[in-house]
Amino acid sequence: MERFRQGYDVIDVDGVRVLFGDGWGLVRASNTQPVLVARCESRTEEGLQQICAIMKEALCSFAEVDDFEWEY
Repeated sequence: MERFRQGYDVIDVDGVRVLFGDGWGLVRASNTQPVLVARCESRTEEGLQQICAIMKEALCSFAEVDDFEWEY
């Protein structure tokens, strides 16, 4: 959350929602499994790819994130 607050607006209710110019990325704990869930949305395919890449890079910077599956 702190990493994203340096450059983006962040909503920290039920996870961390990062607001980008044309969409958002959300990371939160799953209600049913011991995993983090990440979701992204954008107005364009290009924006979606960019938001996903930013979110994935941030998550993968943590040593605890050792198994990462990204579904589009």
